Amino acid sequence: MIDLKNIKIVSSPSSSRLLLMVLTGLLCSFISYAQKPLNPPVPTTPKTRINLLHADSIVGNNQQQAASRQFIGNVAFQHKGAVLYCNTATQYELSNTIEAFGNIRIEQGDTLTVTGDTLYYDGNTRFARVLGKKVTLTDSKVTLTTRVIEYDMARNRAYYPVRGVIVQDSSTLKSEKGYYNTRSKIFNYKENVEIINPKYTITTDSLQYNARTKMALFKAPTLIKSKDGDIIANSGSTYNTETQLSNFKGRSRIINENYTLTGDTLTFDQKTESGVAKGNVELISKKDKVILTGNRAIRNGQTGFTKIMGNAIMRNGSEKDTLYMRADTLYAYEMMDDSTITRSKKDTVKREKKMEKLIAQGNVQIYRIDLQSKSDSLLYDLKDSVIHFYTKPVLWNPKNQSEADTIHVYMKNGKVNRMYLINQGFVIAKDTSSNYNQVKGRKIEALFNEETRLEQVIVEGNGESIYYALDDRNKLIGVNHVECSRMNIRFKENQVKRIAFIGKPDSRLVPPKELTNSANRLDGFSWREKEKPTKEDVLGVKFAVKQ
Repeated sequence: MIDLKNIKIVSSPSSSRLLLMVLTGLLCSFISYAQKPLNPPVPTTPKTRINLLHADSIVGNNQQQAASRQFIGNVAFQHKGAVLYCNTATQYELSNTIEAFGNIRIEQGDTLTVTGDTLYYDGNTRFARVLGKKVTLTDSKVTLTTRVIEYDMARNRAYYPVRGVIVQDSSTLKSEKGYYNTRSKIFNYKENVEIINPKYTITTDSLQYNARTKMALFKAPTLIKSKDGDIIANSGSTYNTETQLSNFKGRSRIINENYTLTGDTLTFDQKTESGVAKGNVELISKKDKVILTGNRAIRNGQTGFTKIMGNAIMRNGSEKDTLYMRADTLYAYEMMDDSTITRSKKDTVKREKKMEKLIAQGNVQIYRIDLQSKSDSLLYDLKDSVIHFYTKPVLWNPKNQSEADTIHVYMKNGKVNRMYLINQGFVIAKDTSSNYNQVKGRKIEALFNEETRLEQVIVEGNGESIYYALDDRNKLIGVNHVECSRMNIRFKENQVKRIAFIGKPDSRLVPPKELTNSANRLDGFSWREKEKPTKEDVLGVKFAVKQ
């Protein structure tokens, strides 16, 4: 109902002309800036008249082609469930529109309010345009502040074509323009989008955000920065700003002070640093100079466990001295490193995680300039620089081949220092004359010099040896075949220079004229150099031949 008690109807010609002059000036300044949108909504429902609820004064103006009325002071209209408030307004009866000025306020339902300085409202399309130095849309806990809001009440959609700021809870969002669906509570932000939260910052060029679920859908490359690290995501990715759970599609990357994780798709929990990566996966452990790649990765940040599957490859070391490893599956284990303890200004203790152990399973191959190997599985202890090879491994280093049921390799200064062969150990050293010096036994310890050449072999149990005896001019004297439970052999340039036997040896020297294949080969001898992995084999790539 219209409140008629306090309405003053002005009818004198002089007062009418004066009021019309004032209103005309205001309207001209308003219309020059607040034109109708380029594509105004088309009416989809029958026309409903805008009803006046209250005004202090009314000025009537009936023209031949159009009828309009001016309202002054505490003006209020009602239309289709919305109430519009202002200081002054002009209502055009034939077009069913309103132009209003001063203290604009639109209230719709119990939670949504739009405020501003000027208003254009079309009752046929239920379209409102609000302008001002500060225009706000408040919907429950969400507040949008900008200079222009176009609100399509029929489709429950608000649009701001100029830079706006949205505040929800502890998050502040800025963008050049955007849309808001008041029913679904979904924002669509465009151009120079930035979300600032005490826990993170998101920057992108296009973003959809659900204010109910706190789910962000990235429609352009996006950067997420937080104290836990950075995330580079692609279009089509989603991120829950409350739970920090994400589903990244397209090439995406997670970066923090300890590691970098990259994949074609990533499902990740930023709080626990856990997730699954698929497609061209790469994990870089920065503190250890370890790079893991594969088709798929599973990571548990709380336990420090990572599993790489499918075409799994590890790189460890510097560019000139890198250890390459291939396997069907790689398992990496991180541990807290007490040697990295630091104290902050608040006297809180911080320890870093370092990758300490790496397990390789299935068709394991290793390549480094001074070491190559094949095995069924291995354990690489990065902390102690020890590699444990299992299930009949074969190892090659310059002119040497080693086999056993199990082999333990100890590194020093990044090079092979000593090697333990357990059960059915067999060492072959090829000398400069292409002779094969051989040692076998139950347990063998092999020591290497700084050039990773075989220097000493110690045999414990069931020892056998074949070595080529040469004179000072490297002329063959004969082949020595020795059997002894324990023996100690020293090499130089892969030739036997000294041999010591502990216990009673069984030895015989075969002259060159009597040499046969059985005389110069121990049982089980097999020179398997053709099986030795190359760098190309391990990495699965072909390198261009240097001209």
